[in-house]
Amino acid sequence: MKKTLLLFFTMISFTLSAQTTHNLDWSFNSADQDTTIEVGDTVEWTWSGSGTHNLLRLTGPETGFGVDATRYPSGHVYSYTFTTVGVNTYECSPHPDSMYGTITVTSTAGISENNLLSFEMYPNPASDVLTVQLPTGTEKAEVSVFDYTGRLVTSKIISSNDTSIDVQKLSNGIYLIRVSSDAKIGAQRFIKN
Repeated sequence: MKKTLLLFFTMISFTLSAQTTHNLDWSFNSADQDTTIEVGDTVEWTWSGSGTHNLLRLTGPETGFGVDATRYPSGHVYSYTFTTVGVNTYECSPHPDSMYGTITVTSTAGISENNLLSFEMYPNPASDVLTVQLPTGTEKAEVSVFDYTGRLVTSKIISSNDTSIDVQKLSNGIYLIRVSSDAKIGAQRFIKN
C-alpha cells in the first residue's frame, strides 16, 4: 500500500511539474520575438522560408544556448531546454535586423505580475536619444543599458520630468535596456543605428 501511494504521488508530482515546449518560427519574419518561459521549458525554433540561418546567443546567463554558428536551410529544427533564470537575447548573425529575439526565463514559481514593470520606449531604432515612458504612478526609475556581451554601457536615474537616454555615443547594434523602480523590473531590446 505504501509503495502504491508513493508511486501515485510521484506520478501526480511529475504531471504537475511537466514542462512546456514553445514552438517558434525562425525566418525573415522573426523580428523581435519575445517569449517568457519557466525554468525547464524547451524552446524549439523551426527554420522556414528562403535562405540559410543560424541562431546565436548574444547575452544572458544560459551559456550553452545558441552556440552553433553553422547556417542551416529551411526545415532545420533547433531546440534548447533553459535551466537558468534570466533574460537571453539571440539573433541570426547574417540577418540581425530581421531575425532576433528574447527568451525571459522565470523560476517555476513564476514572477508575480506585481513585480513586472511595464514601460514604453521610442524611437526604436534610435540614433541619438531614446525616450523611456514610465507607467502612470512611477515617479523615477533606474535605467541600465547593456551591450550584446551583457556589459553595462550606461545607466541613469530617470524621472517623469527627464525621460531621455543619450545613445548617440553607442556603437550601432542591439542593446538590452533594463528599467527598475520600487522592486519592479522590466526589460526590452532596442536597436542603435
